[in-house]
Amino acid sequence: MDPVPAETLMQPPHDGTVVNLLQRSAELFPDRVALEHAGETVTYREFTDRVQRIAGGLSEHGLDPNDRLGVYLPNGIDFCAILWACVHAGIVVSPLNPQYRRREIEHQLSHSDAQAVVVGPSGAEHARPVANDLGIDVIGAGLDTDTTLAGLTKRGDPTTVERGDNDILLQPYTSGTTGQPKGVLLTHKNFRVQIVNSVASYTAGPVRGDALTVLPLYHVTGLLGMMSALCTGRTMHLLRPDQWDPDLVLETIAEYDVPAFIGVATMFTDLLEAYDPERHDLTTLRRVGQGGDKLPEPVHERFEAAFDVAVSEGYGLTETTAATHAVRASTLGDRVGSVGQPIGHTRSKIIDEDGEEVSVGEKGELVLKGPQVMAGYYRDEGSTREAFTEDGYFRTGDIAYCDPDNYHYIVGREKEMILTAGYNVYPSEVERVLYDHPAINETAVFGLADERRGETIAAAVTLTEGATLTVDEIKSYVLDELAPYKHPRVVEILDTLPKTGSGKVKKTMLQKTFAEKYGRERSIDAESESHTE
Repeated sequence: MDPVPAETLMQPPHDGTVVNLLQRSAELFPDRVALEHAGETVTYREFTDRVQRIAGGLSEHGLDPNDRLGVYLPNGIDFCAILWACVHAGIVVSPLNPQYRRREIEHQLSHSDAQAVVVGPSGAEHARPVANDLGIDVIGAGLDTDTTLAGLTKRGDPTTVERGDNDILLQPYTSGTTGQPKGVLLTHKNFRVQIVNSVASYTAGPVRGDALTVLPLYHVTGLLGMMSALCTGRTMHLLRPDQWDPDLVLETIAEYDVPAFIGVATMFTDLLEAYDPERHDLTTLRRVGQGGDKLPEPVHERFEAAFDVAVSEGYGLTETTAATHAVRASTLGDRVGSVGQPIGHTRSKIIDEDGEEVSVGEKGELVLKGPQVMAGYYRDEGSTREAFTEDGYFRTGDIAYCDPDNYHYIVGREKEMILTAGYNVYPSEVERVLYDHPAINETAVFGLADERRGETIAAAVTLTEGATLTVDEIKSYVLDELAPYKHPRVVEILDTLPKTGSGKVKKTMLQKTFAEKYGRERSIDAESESHTE
């Protein structure tokens, strides 16, 4: 595959719509397998023909350009087909987390003004009744409904609608924990500039090995990874995060010579436990990326030592179409604990409460500007205004600092900061200490309301297999490592920590459970999500 200079992706014939990038792969590699999931495969020729016909079928069904279509499907070829069909038809996909239930489904379908929703067998129990109550059409994917994907494919003529830079491609929703989730408006330009990095990376030299994603496709990081792979003519293997199996991931990497893996923090812990160099030949694995919850430094270092591969951390949000910072793209190599320098088209600065840029090494709110930043929040002008500074930078709500070489370090979310007895404590600092203990497998630290101290620190932990550790020993350990006001006064040892579909720990669920048990509560507002949920 010929290299694609990054600048050409902003010029004809690649500008305007990412459809042009997929078509290029189909023209060059028509018989190459584009997607594989659970033993099912589809070539580039078959895939592009299918999505163009579904696009035509959707148009005949009455969906017009800029209409919204909900997609309530797990990772799989059907998800990819309907997403790309909508891109061809100019229809805006609003992907739903397939773990959502009635109230969450109802809010997103209603707020997004969805004209229809695509549902598979696993989602029929929850999505179909809501759609019926709202008067929204249900399109079945492997599900017996009046309208099916198979039927749309058969009756639709190949269709491609012209789109421009500012047309909306995707409307994902934030995972708001206080207040309702917001619809994020992401444009064709947002996606194209993010695909630039992947295309430039994979086509700058020989393309070896297949691609793999286990991150959820309903989330922008997994979706962008899938789209980038298809825009480079690679074979993408899809796994389902709700069926997370670290052994299967390792076997897939070995069998298909996968050169790169992107995951979230909890996945790295599981992969470390499952890895057996006698069974898993990972000599082709050259790059590992991490996003979402910050990867604890002890896990980072153990993973690099065991797998003999550098772990490149990164940072991004739903509102920035995934990555804005990446160690992989940084000029001075890896720095453990850092999310790296801003990627090429990103402007990044750290500001204080007055909006003034802080000095190197000082902490403040990270704000961002660039062509990957969202157009705004759907039907929410107030939140859109609040999300940007007066000079047009997007407010991430994350506290960060940078070193003299412009490597950025995320301290924690502004709203997650715990104010206890007048002291500021960032959960990530306490979590790093807990992860340093050899008997602790996973942990989550958060604040609980406290009449005397304002807030007190709580921690939930799981232990490594076979380890024994008491709550008092955990408290004493942290007291030896940190100032007394930073140690958790409420600790529970659990069998597992609750997680989202993308593997991120549900701190708000833990916080609510602890609050009910201990009579203390504090809300965490984390509307934006860190990159590649």
